[in-house]
Amino acid sequence: MGSAFFVVDIVIAAAVLGFFAYMHFSRRFSPAVWYMFWVGVLIGATWEIGFYFLGPEFSSTPIYVFSTEPPFPSIILHIAHCFWDGGLFMVGVFLVNRLLSPPHLVRFRWSELGVMLAWGVVQEIAVELLSIAGGMWLYQSRWYNPSLFEIGDSPFTLLPILIWVAAPVVFYLLALPINRRWQRHGQTA
Repeated sequence: MGSAFFVVDIVIAAAVLGFFAYMHFSRRFSPAVWYMFWVGVLIGATWEIGFYFLGPEFSSTPIYVFSTEPPFPSIILHIAHCFWDGGLFMVGVFLVNRLLSPPHLVRFRWSELGVMLAWGVVQEIAVELLSIAGGMWLYQSRWYNPSLFEIGDSPFTLLPILIWVAAPVVFYLLALPINRRWQRHGQTA
């Protein structure tokens, strides 16, 4: 079952990239959306690539282990997850646009940051639960990544959640000037 999840994982990552590329090059999104997507991809790369080097291929005490070995080199999974992260940040932008009154992402608003933080944490919890249930990977309990609770014999740890508390703050602070720049041109997210 885990191998099938890995394949679906990669297909969805490619679809996310394809969707944003298509929408950008067909001019269906503001350029601000394209740039914010790539900011999200790069922010995600900070931990995705970092975790690759802290994983089972490079560490005797890895931060995560695979429950099922992926059917391809694990670096592919980490790169794919960068695109997932970019898409997840953009879902946060979508939620800000849907749930809050305009103007959106032009000046700091606690409500916008709150929506992005709530989305970040909720989706992270869902991803980890799916990973544990789907037999893909497990984060390991360490002094810097304590277990919050166990699902069966599998730890559900704190560090991935903390990442998704910090990352939306960084993304939001970078998205504001991007969106303001394109607002001057009449094209905001």
